[in-house]
Amino acid sequence: MNKIKVGHFLGDGGIVYLPLGFVPDYFRMCDIDSTVTNAAVAIHEWFERMQDDEATGSQEGWALGFATLGYTTLHADDAGITAYNTGSQRPTVTDYATLISGSTTPTAKTATAPGTYAKPSTTSATDRSAIFECVGSTGACAAEPTWPDAVGEQVTDSGSNIWERVDVSLERGGYQGVCIQDDIQTNTHEYYYLALQADQSIDHGDVDGWTDGIDPNAN
Repeated sequence: MNKIKVGHFLGDGGIVYLPLGFVPDYFRMCDIDSTVTNAAVAIHEWFERMQDDEATGSQEGWALGFATLGYTTLHADDAGITAYNTGSQRPTVTDYATLISGSTTPTAKTATAPGTYAKPSTTSATDRSAIFECVGSTGACAAEPTWPDAVGEQVTDSGSNIWERVDVSLERGGYQGVCIQDDIQTNTHEYYYLALQADQSIDHGDVDGWTDGIDPNAN
């Protein structure tokens, strides 16, 4: 089934793993704050088939609108757009009591990866279906904190680890989308995007030999 998603984010100058809920077949991102000469809008485009079919140096899309209006250039490796799919629809969520018993120092969330996920222990008064992500980590887990009730609220445990309550439905949705490298982003710039997943993604191969340019295998 085809999917279409449009969205917006304010860049921070770092790598962005953009969660779309699917890996798009086509992705376009517009930087409407570009200050490059003759480029009121800088456009980046990418096809998932480029990542599958093209050689190194031609896999991560291209830019339109840099240097001279209408000029295009291919993005270098690790300097453009790539698909990402963790292959998991649900992150590992550890009981907080288990973290305590193992004197575990959780991993904090970074720009490129989620942090440790925990759920309240059986002795907690908080809903056991709640999920908390470590967004700041400095020490081993000890006494269980009083967990907040609202998504987005934070609490610090006795090990000085900062936990934030996250949306259960979103976290169980998996990690699928595109990775946008920091090379094509600027802090405080506005970015708008279009992501499409098609009904079909076709590789027609070499058209040499098609009579009158028509695919003989077409229905």
